[in-house]
Amino acid sequence: LAGRLGMKGVIAEAHFDPTRNWIVLLGGQRRYILAHPNQCQNLELYPLGHPSGRHSAVDWSHVDKDHDGPFRKALVNEVVLQTGDALYLPTSWFHFIVSLNKNYQCNARSGTTTENRPFLEACGFNVPL
Repeated sequence: LAGRLGMKGVIAEAHFDPTRNWIVLLGGQRRYILAHPNQCQNLELYPLGHPSGRHSAVDWSHVDKDHDGPFRKALVNEVVLQTGDALYLPTSWFHFIVSLNKNYQCNARSGTTTENRPFLEACGFNVPL
């Protein structure tokens, strides 16, 4: 288990984790933008081996309306977690997080599954099991 604190405006850049992740928001609000791993080729990831590997090179906080890359085709979902809400992120789901106010969460990571591995391999990522 891990605890995380956030202040208004703090973000976590869009990335994926190679594990399952349970998130429970214990106070405040956080905005999550989520993308299925099948969107990997549209998210313009830094290449494997880059210091920001697993992260999108696009600034999701300030997407240029004239952006001309594959990111324009990306399909995402948005959810705002409120105090007491829980969110399950399956293995390798992409997530971008914005703290909407002072908030705190508890999260637990619990192993991996392989159903999304082919999507990441198609993008050049070999995710450890």
